[in-house]
Amino acid sequence: MDIGAVLKAPFEDQDWLKKCLLMGVVNVLICITVIGIFVGLPNLIGWGVTYGRTRIKGGTTLPDFGFGYIGLGYRFIVSMLIYGIIAIVVTLVVGAIGMLLGKIASVLALVWLPVQLIVALAIALIGLPMSYRFVVHDDMMAGTKIGWAISFIMANLGTVLMFFVTVLICGLITGAMGIIPIVGGMFGAAIGQAWNMAAIAQLAKATNNA
Repeated sequence: MDIGAVLKAPFEDQDWLKKCLLMGVVNVLICITVIGIFVGLPNLIGWGVTYGRTRIKGGTTLPDFGFGYIGLGYRFIVSMLIYGIIAIVVTLVVGAIGMLLGKIASVLALVWLPVQLIVALAIALIGLPMSYRFVVHDDMMAGTKIGWAISFIMANLGTVLMFFVTVLICGLITGAMGIIPIVGGMFGAAIGQAWNMAAIAQLAKATNNA
């Protein structure tokens, strides 16, 4: 995994600024409305998946601005729904145990904190190959393939860990963009999607689309 190549990927398109600003600003503005959440977010996700698949095929251009990505975005959301529910349940259970231990003795809650952190990292790490599976293989049951995800991680441990670190770094940069009033956060929404999908495309190349 080449973190630098991932960060540079969106900028290989000479129209990157226009496309990212339009997708980020318009879709985030739509999401401000309650009904818009069901339009803007799926559209932005679908736009990102389209970009990831373009890069997997060797292309470098970002998808054009538009609202034709909503269906693909919903397909991605549905494919990850089961794992999302599992992740929420596990997180709530682990958190509840921590609260219970804290009522017994504060030191027990402190001892439990590393467990909560490990569980959170494991949930994120296992979820990433599932996202990869949908983007690469269009698997509508990607979110149920926990066993496959763990096997994929173990078979490509170094590469997947670098992929994980790359996504984290991109997420931190995207979050930092939110410091810039209004436009920074909106722009970051699109550029963050592009970075994540460029990372998935690199992972696909490194693992021969496994």
